[in-house]
Amino acid sequence: MTITWLDPADSAAMGRWYDLMVAVTRHDLPDLPTPSRREHAARFAYAWPATTEEALLAWDGDRVVGAASYLLPQAENLGTVHLELIVHPRERRRGVATELLAEVCAAARRHHRSLIEIQTVRTLPGGAARDEAGYRYLTRRAHRPGMTSIRSRWQAPDQAGGDDATLAEAWTHADGYSLVQWRDAAPEKIIGDVAALQSRLTLDAPTGGLAAEQARYDTERIRRQERTEQGRGHRSYSTAVRHDATGEVVARTKLAFESADDTHARQRITIVEPAHRGRRLGLIVKSANHAYARAHEPRLRVVDAWNAEENSHMRAVNTVLGFRPVDAWPVFQLPV
Repeated sequence: MTITWLDPADSAAMGRWYDLMVAVTRHDLPDLPTPSRREHAARFAYAWPATTEEALLAWDGDRVVGAASYLLPQAENLGTVHLELIVHPRERRRGVATELLAEVCAAARRHHRSLIEIQTVRTLPGGAARDEAGYRYLTRRAHRPGMTSIRSRWQAPDQAGGDDATLAEAWTHADGYSLVQWRDAAPEKIIGDVAALQSRLTLDAPTGGLAAEQARYDTERIRRQERTEQGRGHRSYSTAVRHDATGEVVARTKLAFESADDTHARQRITIVEPAHRGRRLGLIVKSANHAYARAHEPRLRVVDAWNAEENSHMRAVNTVLGFRPVDAWPVFQLPV
């Protein structure tokens, strides 16, 4: 086995890496869509704002049997590397992960980073069986997760309008508010409020025992994120709540289509400004956004959401909307 740095201009290596991603997804998470080929091809041309990405490939002859790609934050969390490490199901327990992780640790030291953050998947009681090789690999080396996210899934009812009664009841608690909805790019009139809410997210979202600094967003960072998403082939639907008396946007949620599978979307940001909580605004934006997305995406059948296990409020909102737990995602921070 040899390990090489990826050259993004090497289309053959990029293709073999993509084939590995598909094989791993089909084995480990068969209920998720296969990765988007378009997104994979565009990942270096359309980098996430305030990050750089590097990748290593593990080769057995002309086959890629493992890959480690990592993001290096450039604006905050400057001591952290965000790692995704995958090994082909037939090549596990042969030392591939150990060699890749050693190379990532060396790279982290060169970049003056002290933590490597990585997540794995586990089976929930009564949930779908998952290959827990990654979790066992880390815990056998005395690493412990700093937090765990729960993935839950919403499946579309047979007929549209299933959330109408839920939404109508929620509005009885929200007099003086109105909806704003958009696809892909936020309207210029509210972009400042959207940035402020995005910055608020890392203050409010539970992080357990993880070391994490607040990500600060301004209008330019939001626009760069939108350009990256569109360059990678994503499309998204957002719903916000505006406080009519002030005109301020005080809650927002987003669904994103990130694969070539039109039946599947991912729940992204949901946030409510603290001064406006207790009025069912989180439930309102999520329920209204489901209806908005379905009106434009008639093939939508499944939405997956990841929430911190300790985020009982948002998980309760999801339960009301019909989300059901699927699997668990422990997050580790490994000292370098």
